[in-house]
Amino acid sequence: MSLHLDEEQGAVLARLARELHERIPMTKFLGIHFVEFEPGRIVIEAPLGPSLNHRGTAFGPGVFTSAGLAPWLLLVRAAWAERLSVQILLRRCEFAIHRPITCDYRARCGALPTLDADMLRQGGKVRLTATSQVFIDDGAPAATYTAHFTLLGQPAASGAGEGDLALPFPEAWRT
Repeated sequence: MSLHLDEEQGAVLARLARELHERIPMTKFLGIHFVEFEPGRIVIEAPLGPSLNHRGTAFGPGVFTSAGLAPWLLLVRAAWAERLSVQILLRRCEFAIHRPITCDYRARCGALPTLDADMLRQGGKVRLTATSQVFIDDGAPAATYTAHFTLLGQPAASGAGEGDLALPFPEAWRT
C-alpha cells in the first residue's frame, strides 16, 4: 500500500531516507524508505531482496531492523518537534514473527505515549513503550516489535547538541 505523496512531501521523505542511510548504513543495504512520516504515525517500507534467506522468506534480523526503526524514528521526530535534547536508549524489546514474510514489507508505528517534555528539559529520565507492526498485506501483522525506551534529558545549557535528533527534519515539523 503506497500512499500518494505530493512532490514536496516526497522530496522531504527522500532526503530523510538519504540521511538515515548515511547515519545507519544498514538501512541503505536493506533498502528502507519512508512511505509516511506524520507526527503520530510512521510507515517505512523495505524490499524482500536484501533480507532474503535460504527459504525464500525474509531473514529475521532485516525485519527486526525495519520494525525497530519505526518507533525509534517516530520518537526522534517527537523529541525534535518539542526541541528536546535527549539521548534515546533502548532498554529492552520483544520481537516476534507471526508468519513467513515472502514479499516486500512495511513497518508501521501509529502511536507514541506523550513525552514528559518538562522532565526531559530539566535533565530528567522518562521511560516509555512503543509498538510497531510489520505488514505484507491487509491481513494480520506478520511481525510485532515492542520497544521499551529510556529517554535521558539534557538541559539546553549543557551544550549537548541534537545527538539522536540530528536528522534533517523540516522546520515546519516543529511544534
